[in-house]
Amino acid sequence: MSEIVLTVEKREATGKQVSKRLRRQGRIPGVYYIHGEEAVPFSVDEKQVHQLLRTDASIVDLQFESGKKVKCILRDVQWHPLQDRPVHVDLMGVKMTEEIEVDVPIHLVGEPVGVKRDGGVLQQNVREITVQCLPGDIPEHLEVDISHLEVGGALHIADLELEKVKILNDPTQSIAVVVPPRVEVAPAGPEEEEGVEPEVVGEEKKEEGEAAAEEESGEQQA
Repeated sequence: MSEIVLTVEKREATGKQVSKRLRRQGRIPGVYYIHGEEAVPFSVDEKQVHQLLRTDASIVDLQFESGKKVKCILRDVQWHPLQDRPVHVDLMGVKMTEEIEVDVPIHLVGEPVGVKRDGGVLQQNVREITVQCLPGDIPEHLEVDISHLEVGGALHIADLELEKVKILNDPTQSIAVVVPPRVEVAPAGPEEEEGVEPEVVGEEKKEEGEAAAEEESGEQQA
């Protein structure tokens, strides 16, 4: 488990205009909430948000200007529809003695033998899993070795082994699979393109032989 500190300022005023003004100042509006308590709106330096998003930190230490410090997890990020920048963050407070559900990213490690040797294609179907555990046991990410996968081979949720963590995904779901290489189809010839049936030499010789036999039989009868 790794942690990162965000220094935030409590927002007394809220609304679209306030949020726009904050973004122009290089700050991102956000909300901190925890079960049983009133939500607290805040603002945070945009650079700190980018730093948070570049890490796999599972726990965020939220430091208010008043000195109050709480532990939480990043629950949601809203992005600008046209620009690659966050515009709002949601942080959910956690209690270190209570289990929570959280998504953990999956990092595939190694090159499958089916890709390296046989030219197969790797497909990753699951990029994160949902787990239930204590906040202190949240893995930053999960590294999964796939170097043993051959063509047609797959790694499933049921193949994962984690201590102190309960995986909530469907165990039969495939995380990664190596599919056969694509087969290039040769272009159709002129006869196939125009729908002309190819000449069958064997059939023609058979018909000629049957005609000759009938002719010879007719001569013998005469």
